[in-house]
Amino acid sequence: MDDPNPLGELDNLLKGEVLTDTVSRTLYATDASVYQALPQAVILPRDVTDVSMIVRWAAQKGIPLIPRGAGTSLAGQVVGNGVVVDVSAHLNHILEINAQEGWAEVEPGVVLDDLNRAAGRHGLFFGPETSTSNRCTMGGMVANNSCGSHSMVYGSTRDHILEVKGFLASGDEVTFRPMQKWEFDKKCREEGAEGDIYRLMREIYTDNPVRKQIRKEFPHPDIKRRNSGYALDVLLDTAPFNPQGELFNLARLIAGSEGTLLFMTSVKVALVPVPAPHKLLLCAHFSSLQEALLANIEAVHHHSPDAVELMDKKILDLTLDNPLQRTNRFFVEGDPAALLLIELSGEEEATIFEKAAGLTAAFKALGLGYAFPIVTGKEISRVWALRKAGLGVLSNMKGDARPVTLIEDTAVRVDDLPAYVEDINAMLGKFGKSCVYHAHAGSGELHIRPVLNLKESADIKLFRQIAEETAGIVKKYHGSLSGEHGDGRLRGEFIPLMVALPIMN
Repeated sequence: MDDPNPLGELDNLLKGEVLTDTVSRTLYATDASVYQALPQAVILPRDVTDVSMIVRWAAQKGIPLIPRGAGTSLAGQVVGNGVVVDVSAHLNHILEINAQEGWAEVEPGVVLDDLNRAAGRHGLFFGPETSTSNRCTMGGMVANNSCGSHSMVYGSTRDHILEVKGFLASGDEVTFRPMQKWEFDKKCREEGAEGDIYRLMREIYTDNPVRKQIRKEFPHPDIKRRNSGYALDVLLDTAPFNPQGELFNLARLIAGSEGTLLFMTSVKVALVPVPAPHKLLLCAHFSSLQEALLANIEAVHHHSPDAVELMDKKILDLTLDNPLQRTNRFFVEGDPAALLLIELSGEEEATIFEKAAGLTAAFKALGLGYAFPIVTGKEISRVWALRKAGLGVLSNMKGDARPVTLIEDTAVRVDDLPAYVEDINAMLGKFGKSCVYHAHAGSGELHIRPVLNLKESADIKLFRQIAEETAGIVKKYHGSLSGEHGDGRLRGEFIPLMVALPIMN
């Protein structure tokens, strides 16, 4: 039975809506992952004052809060039995765009496409882009440290975050921004929860054994897509602890923390100029997946692509059963085992064609690939539509065995991808299983989805065993178990393995 007033007096104090009926709670019981948990209530705060009261109430009652944007998270980050706080309904205003200085300040519920439309009027945009850009919120992007297919150029959200405002679990309102060493030292002398945080940071980063452990256990610094645990390593060499380092900014730690460190009320992010006017796709065809991964190394290290995306044969074959995507296969020649979709851009059209010719010649010299069609103009969007359809067409695989979201977010160094994939195939092979490979090869991240029948008890047991063994393989390559989708419920239990238990303690 629904509790008519589970929040007590708080319900009467808030300007925003409080939803306690079963239907509303059920709608918020899921995200884009496989998890489901019924929340106690759902709150739609109308302003910062509402958020302040909600956080203080939760602290007093010991009730967990679950900040939520669009619910596009793939690892169960916004699913739980506490109180869901949906910022997308009202906290969705663009507070300021400073075109001259190249930044925007927004509330957490602002949708990425809306920000980019507004910034685009100034010739700017927010670099990290996701396939859910028409609905994902900026708060969610910060919490998840989101990136996208062009992360080789624009990095992740963490690389663009300048300042964040919000409330700690204690109810204290804070602003995290770049600060000089004297400001850091002053914060360390303050009383209260914020002072405690800065003192903890000082304790961690001035402890030489801990510093060595962070360098040893965290993902290799060459891996730009890395969302396993809190990003303690990104602040390791900042100014308070390295005179030549950049300014200390706790906002960078908030990125990727999945709403567990701060209830965000606004974020200030750097904007970048809109992309160069000319671009093309070199669609390289390969006779094996390993061949494609070797070609990826050549492209990334020697030809400066904007993006390199992989599609394997399983996904390509499934697009044949989709009428729309079948027409988007216009560029596919023969029956490739894998495709690399390589984007090149520049200010002059002739320059990018020269780059494409050079890359094609390099592939041929190495004996990699058999066809290298070039796609330009409006046809590029059709190729990307085929690539983005990969996730959707996987659900059309015939039979009860389906590619499952389990180890779909791992990242290693580009140079390690061929050996890493061999290890993954060998591990799955001993269980008699196969998988699907696609996504961001140029960044060292592949969306790997083992094909399992979760109606069978044996495959349910394998679900966990494969996750455990994959974590070990990722650790072997000094990689990240999560490249962009985050830990959440799916991978949270493996954080101690990925970043070493003593650091967690």
